Amino acid sequence: MKHNFHQRKENRIEHAEKMASRNEAESERLYLRSREMASVIPMGQPILVGHHSEKSDRNYRAKIDSTMRKSIEADKKADYYADKAESIKNNDAIFSDDPDALQKLEQKLAGMKANQEFMKSANKLIKKNDREGFLKLEMATPEMWEKLIVRSWCGQGFASFALTNNNANMRRIEQRIVVLKRREASIAVDRVINGVRIFENREANRLQVLFDGKPAAEVIGKLKQSGFRWCRSESAWQRHISNTAYHLAKNIAESLTENTED
Repeated sequence: MKHNFHQRKENRIEHAEKMASRNEAESERLYLRSREMASVIPMGQPILVGHHSEKSDRNYRAKIDSTMRKSIEADKKADYYADKAESIKNNDAIFSDDPDALQKLEQKLAGMKANQEFMKSANKLIKKNDREGFLKLEMATPEMWEKLIVRSWCGQGFASFALTNNNANMRRIEQRIVVLKRREASIAVDRVINGVRIFENREANRLQVLFDGKPAAEVIGKLKQSGFRWCRSESAWQRHISNTAYHLAKNIAESLTENTED
């Protein structure tokens, strides 16, 4: 199966929107059903305690209540999936299985470095009370100057923790770039152990474990405990690529006999 990062993102958005629409329709259906059921009970009609209809009346009212509760639950699910679709659309995180991940990370790092230099230069100029010099900086504005010169609990200018946090994030991005470059330069894992294929599917950013048949329940338990999940479209057990994933898959494969369920 050819993996397409952007297509998979669109599929996730489409699925979430479909589920939101489906649950919204179900909520409306159940709401109207509960109102229809309630309409047969005369307004203000109490349960006739001791009457032969008491039991059936209580059961009927309970069904109305249950239907309304299901309507509310479906409405909450509709909101959940609508929020999820919006979250996926607006998520600007850089995923390793994005084919443009390396380029995006390098661009993000360049922006963070520029911001770091700006904050350092800005703080020096603010310390000197050099407004003219500050406004010559590429990212500076008069409004920013007025805001930064106001003394707060952390002094004037950009707080030291802002520079420290940005520096830490730069190191994290640099490490991700190193990992991605190293992965690109290496040969993808693709080996067979005891009839089990361990395959590094880089297009999907998944380490896949493929069996000839259905593995024994004990083996499935080990796979799940090791973080592998069954992917029907790939007919493989998989998790995100990492050294840990490979060693876990290797250990499972090496512990196997040739016994599998057909």
